[in-house]
Amino acid sequence: VLDAKNWQDEKDLAEVYVRWGGHAFGGGVRGEYQPELFKKRLAVMDLTVKNEENHDTNILSSDDYNGFHGGMINAVRSLSGQAPQSYVGDSSNRGNPAMRTVAEEMKRVVRAEALNPKYIEGLMKHGYKGAMDMANRLSISFQWDATSQVMEDWMYEKYAEKYALDPAMQEWMKDVNPWALQRMAAILLEAEKRELWQAQPETKEALTRLYMEMEGELEERAEG
Repeated sequence: VLDAKNWQDEKDLAEVYVRWGGHAFGGGVRGEYQPELFKKRLAVMDLTVKNEENHDTNILSSDDYNGFHGGMINAVRSLSGQAPQSYVGDSSNRGNPAMRTVAEEMKRVVRAEALNPKYIEGLMKHGYKGAMDMANRLSISFQWDATSQVMEDWMYEKYAEKYALDPAMQEWMKDVNPWALQRMAAILLEAEKRELWQAQPETKEALTRLYMEMEGELEERAEG
């Protein structure tokens, strides 16, 4: 639903979460669809936790993390009218487990990984796939914001600056994967349109120009 842009508000996302998650097991019941019971339980939840057990993956590694945990956070907020306290547990070091809010974990991963110059340089060594992974990181960040309201304006601005608007990055992406570059511009513009961030006017203008430029280039490629 998020990828297809087929949603208007958090209620739409909550309905999808209930539709796919509202199946009961136990007490002689095996997968029976009981959406009203699921809604009743979600509406009284105060806290959500998703534990991570290793350093190889994190909340930006796959949209599954947001689909399950972010989807639950959104459904609870939509059904109860109040966002639950939401945490990510880190038990990768069993002797020193950590607990962070989802917002804290998002900041940590974005700073340490997604916007880290060394991480970006590493992805660039993988050409087409590296560019696709950058676009995926941005997309998953946006999706977490849509469900859980965990992105701040500076994070979007930095994504725009480092991923989409940097001249050297643009030239590299145009060469190895122009579709990823257009996708990133589209995601950032969608986030701004949905008022998930207040983009600087010059940033929005530059992203709009970039999107239109890439649309023209990709049409020429398709025709040629």
